[in-house]
Amino acid sequence: MASMQKKSLIATAAIFCCRFTGLLREIVYTSLFGATGALDAFLTAFRVPNMLRDMFAEGALSQSFTSTMSKVEKQQGAEAAWGLAHRVSSQLVSLMICIVSIGILLAGTFMQQLYPERARVVLETPWGAPTMVCADAAFRGFRTTIDGTKEVLFTSNEKIQGLTEESCIRVSVLEKLEHGQSITLTTAAAGEAPAGATRLEARSFMGLAADLCRIIWPFILLASLSALCMGALNVFGIFGLPNLASAAFNLTTVAVGAVLGWLIDPAFGPEALYGFAVAVVCGGAAQVLVQYPKLRSLGFRPRWDIGLKWNGRWFSFTDDATRRVWLLMLPGVIAAGITQTNIFINTAFALYLKPGSVTALSSAFHLWQLPVALFGVAVGMVVLPTVSRMTLTGGNAGAEISEHLAKALRFMCLFAVPSAIFLSFWGEEIVSVFYQRGRFDASAAHFTGDVLAAYSLGLLAYAGMKVLQPVFLALEKPWAPAGLALVAFCISVGCNYTFVHVFHLQATYLALTTSIVTTLNFLFYFLYIRHLLGGMACHILLPGVLRIFGAGAVLATCCWAVGFFCFGDFTSWGFFARFGSLAVAGVLASAVYGCACLLFRVPELQMITVRLRRR
Repeated sequence: MASMQKKSLIATAAIFCCRFTGLLREIVYTSLFGATGALDAFLTAFRVPNMLRDMFAEGALSQSFTSTMSKVEKQQGAEAAWGLAHRVSSQLVSLMICIVSIGILLAGTFMQQLYPERARVVLETPWGAPTMVCADAAFRGFRTTIDGTKEVLFTSNEKIQGLTEESCIRVSVLEKLEHGQSITLTTAAAGEAPAGATRLEARSFMGLAADLCRIIWPFILLASLSALCMGALNVFGIFGLPNLASAAFNLTTVAVGAVLGWLIDPAFGPEALYGFAVAVVCGGAAQVLVQYPKLRSLGFRPRWDIGLKWNGRWFSFTDDATRRVWLLMLPGVIAAGITQTNIFINTAFALYLKPGSVTALSSAFHLWQLPVALFGVAVGMVVLPTVSRMTLTGGNAGAEISEHLAKALRFMCLFAVPSAIFLSFWGEEIVSVFYQRGRFDASAAHFTGDVLAAYSLGLLAYAGMKVLQPVFLALEKPWAPAGLALVAFCISVGCNYTFVHVFHLQATYLALTTSIVTTLNFLFYFLYIRHLLGGMACHILLPGVLRIFGAGAVLATCCWAVGFFCFGDFTSWGFFARFGSLAVAGVLASAVYGCACLLFRVPELQMITVRLRRR
């Protein structure tokens, strides 16, 4: 247990650097471009290759490779393990070259399917009409220009301030209007638009999103190789460096993107995002280069070995271990694909909401993933190779694995519970400190804070999923997550459609759907693994978790009191006042939680305290 805690804390420290630099990257994006349609286009363009990265690289491939390589290394030695790495990496590069080529060719089609149809606004007004921010206009129908651009015609007795030749409106907004029916149009910002008015968008960013997507696609190849490097290093007990490689990606993306973006457009208009798209590919290369020296010192030498042979009718694998990697990976890809498709569809639903909704979901999601990665992914990363080796011992392996998982979940809860409470009660304040600057104003901070609070309801379950998910691969039962993910996907799509198209609710409810589905998914995982192992050592798990929840209740009361009495009108304060007050409140609240854990005799905290006293 002490070894698992030590390795988990090392991985946690490295992941913290990764996620913190990731937050810096998001801060740069939102500061330069704000919660606008331009940044929505960039994030949407990045969503497609990033979805495949999560499916092939950081999810199924990395975990299936780590599990298989751990067993090969224990049974056959390091040389056989590196041979497996050569074969899998050669096959991976071949596959990814095909996927990247197809992605570049179909990028425009992806964006056309994802983006709601928009029409350019043509407003006919009499000469000398007054100019207003908000005007009543009569709908006169659609027309298509020679170059294929769709236009919508309005007539009005007033001109609209800020209306340009690129201004557009979503076609879905006008579907129920009849010819001659009046509608109120405005170009005011989201927080300043009059009640009942329909906002016009500055331009349609679908073409920009398609161009950015084409540039970003090669990133998936580099990210997949980086994940393979991570899996190999994890087998040999190295957990810090692979996660620091992600920090290198974030820093490279920011530095290269800022320079290229400034060279393209010093004012950092929408065209500057081309520089950040190129920087994403450079960051993917940095991830691989950071890990390669350590791999070389462990004995890895790059060698092309496709690991396939022609048997007269089709290709077959030359060894069982390589075949097992891809067989374990297939259901993982399906499960991760369903999950990532769910996130992708969330983006599609958000594009039907007010501009900035995609940015709010993305910004809140990154803050939400920080504690998940620190305490869920880190523990799961350490658990996978250990459980994989435990399965080879036979005998009482089920009981050993269940006790190991119970302690891992309990250790995760110690940190995930206070994280969920902080994000739930202080969501707006946290968003304000991290993002409120430049074009990301107080109204955007309030909106994103609500989204973050909705996400926080599923934080504990999501972190638990990250701990349990690799166990299915270690037990070679990879199809269960795929089936459970399919059920969760159906629930998610149904909830999102109801919230957006039936009740016309905002992006907060898309985040709430994610929390609901994540919680159900974790319960499915837990019960099925409990069935596979014949138990989950509940005599170890439940008493510790209940003690942590008791300490969490004390912390929640403290956070509510501080937010109610001290954080009124928080977003109007200066940055240093916001940062200082939140930092002081966070330190004091953490001290309260620590004292409560000692009072409730939480085992993990007592163990850490004893080890620190010995030192």
